[in-house]
Amino acid sequence: MHPSVTLLVRVLPRSALRVQSQTIPPPSPQGEILQKPTLMDMLLKQKQTSGASWPANIRLEPVVKKEVFSEVESSTRVKWKKLLKEV
Repeated sequence: MHPSVTLLVRVLPRSALRVQSQTIPPPSPQGEILQKPTLMDMLLKQKQTSGASWPANIRLEPVVKKEVFSEVESSTRVKWKKLLKEV
């Protein structure tokens, strides 16, 4: 006899199921996670505290979003982006 869907499916009555009357509480708020300093913040703070001893080959460039350049003409947009990056 070949297995078919009707042979594999078994209908259980509701009385056979255990219903949990208690609900699961919602997760705790994630305020702690949201208020942790980012890696960029920590590196900028470390750069300020080290002063002149900060290595010259480690550059921290700010993140610039597309919305900042939305009103700028497309021809000058590339020039502005290049100016924001350190060489």
